[in-house]
Amino acid sequence: MEQRLKNGGKAGSVTVSTALLNQKLATLRVPRMLTPSEIELLQKSKREIAERFRAAHA
Repeated sequence: MEQRLKNGGKAGSVTVSTALLNQKLATLRVPRMLTPSEIELLQKSKREIAERFRAAHA
């Protein structure tokens, strides 16, 4: 799993939403606020990860 988390959202990412979020967020030199769509993707990724965790530990 560690390998999947380090690849920046390429094939094998934890969830589809995580991959999309990683593609959308570039490494910037200056901090910035997240856009509404980035916030939505982050929340969706969190829900997907929680669902997978619950399914794996049920």
